[in-house]
Amino acid sequence: MATDTGSGAFGRITRFSDVQVYVHATAALSIFFLYLTGLPLTFSEHLGWLFAIFGYGNVVLLHIIAGVALILVGVYYVSYLLLGVLSGRAGIPALPTLEDAREAVQYGKYLGGRAKKPEADKYGWLQKAEVGVIVTELTLISLTGLLLWYRGLFVSPEFRAILGGHEPLADFLLLIARDIHLIFALTFLMGIAFHLYIANVKEKYPFNETMFSGDVSAERAAHHWPAWARKKLGELPGHVETAAPAKKTLAGVTFALLLFFAVVVTATLFAAVFSPLPTRDYLVAVSGDVLTQGVTGVVYFLGLNAAVLMVIGGSAAIIYGISKRLRGEYDV
Repeated sequence: MATDTGSGAFGRITRFSDVQVYVHATAALSIFFLYLTGLPLTFSEHLGWLFAIFGYGNVVLLHIIAGVALILVGVYYVSYLLLGVLSGRAGIPALPTLEDAREAVQYGKYLGGRAKKPEADKYGWLQKAEVGVIVTELTLISLTGLLLWYRGLFVSPEFRAILGGHEPLADFLLLIARDIHLIFALTFLMGIAFHLYIANVKEKYPFNETMFSGDVSAERAAHHWPAWARKKLGELPGHVETAAPAKKTLAGVTFALLLFFAVVVTATLFAAVFSPLPTRDYLVAVSGDVLTQGVTGVVYFLGLNAAVLMVIGGSAAIIYGISKRLRGEYDV
């Protein structure tokens, strides 16, 4: 796809392969459907309308199917990377290097006005850090999700025998697995919001289609990833494509993002970290009813439903982008 499509004298550069586009879309849809089903299972008081539409059993079943699909995508990624390394065909581009550390330090100096902005390669330090966080959180979410799916393990006589017959400890471990799953799932939701913000606000406002088309204009590559663009083109275009929102729009979206983070963080604390532990009555715990009382209940109702709307919007965008690709609208 690295052909001139009217975007300038330098044309377009292929950034993602066909396989990357479709695997990314599959992973994204799996994650979005996990949230569309997992959020009402956690916050049924605020999101019970989803049960009324789809039915409780169907929501649980779809959550399991989406989880299995995401795990299969993870297995594919790991297998692909290992085969590439073992065959000597390719390394692991997302692994951080010493150069990434230098770039991060220089970027910090740039923000402080003490250095020029570093030239990012195809995957800069921030993107690699984001990938590292995503892999870590999804691994923990997947492992705890499997434990919750096979929660019969915790009540099995064999497992309780290993614990020396301490049934309360088995119950406690199940609750710990549930809370770890919930905590990392909700903090990962903030990561998704941040990723959407970077891709669709900072990189290409208001909608970044690069992950569907697989290519990017040379001018935009020169703006966001100049080191990579120079490798591909040999030189940089004189004009760069920015497509940034107005300052008021950027400030409003940034404020909304921070407010969304605050709602998710506090909801996580009340729903998991400070939630009562039935098997440990002597522990001091804050009641989860805080999420439904008075003004705070309204705030969480709005915030959590905003999260659902974000998930639905993200799912629609993925389906829209992939459908355009399947129709050949990007093959110009």
